[in-house]
Amino acid sequence: MPPKRLPIFKGYTVDVRLKQFRKVNKERIGFIDFDSAKGGTLFSEYLKRLNPKSKEFKELIHNL
Repeated sequence: MPPKRLPIFKGYTVDVRLKQFRKVNKERIGFIDFDSAKGGTLFSEYLKRLNPKSKEFKELIHNL
């Protein structure tokens, strides 16, 4: 089975398992935890974008 491709939101890779948004800029990786102020805002926006009936939404809720 090939590795699972993580979703992208606003240029950030969404890693639900680690509860982080990640972005690569000029050979640097930035991490934003879901429980930080910026991460909480991004996470709320991300949730609103998802269809509650989608597989992505169901996996997200299951892994929280």
